[in-house]
Amino acid sequence: MSRGLAPTRPSFRICQAGSAPLRIPEAANDNLRPGREPQSEAEIRAALGHFAQHHLNAAQDAYARAEAALAAGDREEFAFWANICRALDRRLAATLSDVWGLPG
Repeated sequence: MSRGLAPTRPSFRICQAGSAPLRIPEAANDNLRPGREPQSEAEIRAALGHFAQHHLNAAQDAYARAEAALAAGDREEFAFWANICRALDRRLAATLSDVWGLPG
């Protein structure tokens, strides 16, 4: 494994289970950028369902649907499809966020 991809030090959280505290390792890539809410379980499930229908084109399809909702002025539909796109392809969703003025 490349040294650039590996975390510099393990991240742990302390769990008080019983008498002795346990050190439980945490994922090294779960950091959220400031200003961005974590995605809910429902959004992740919707993204996986969309991926099951559209396969590798799922992010592009979600992007197109978000753009169509933006053009129609439907803010709620835009947010839904932008979140689906963000779950599938963050870079592509960042272009939607730039246009709409939301944090990526």
